[in-house]
Amino acid sequence: MLLLGLGANGGGCSNPNGGGVQQFGTIVGRVLDATNNRPVGGVLVSVGSLYTTYTDPQGAFRLINIPIGNQDVSANSPGFAVGTVRAKVRDGQTANIGYMRIVPLTGGPTVPPPPTPTPTPGSETPTPALTPR
Repeated sequence: MLLLGLGANGGGCSNPNGGGVQQFGTIVGRVLDATNNRPVGGVLVSVGSLYTTYTDPQGAFRLINIPIGNQDVSANSPGFAVGTVRAKVRDGQTANIGYMRIVPLTGGPTVPPPPTPTPTPGSETPTPALTPR
């Protein structure tokens, strides 16, 4: 009787990807201050709590080995509101989310975002245009 119950339950495995091969991709982008479009370095960028990195001084980041599917990418830095963008991750590919703009907690008017760079096929690193100072 117990074996019939396990068979009807899928063998007791609640994770559909638990026994198979997981597929991964990469997410790249750049974090900007929404009030002046300047890059923000040292920002913690994450997908959930397992996949994290920090932006470089030009605000660029690269998250690797991210499970495929729609993923929420968050940018968190002291003095700024947390920003979140959704990325579609495909197996073995790089998703370029362009610019993530975060707003300082002190408020102030924001400026329009710069044009989003066109991703280069096969590019492994973010290539947004430099922001004038």
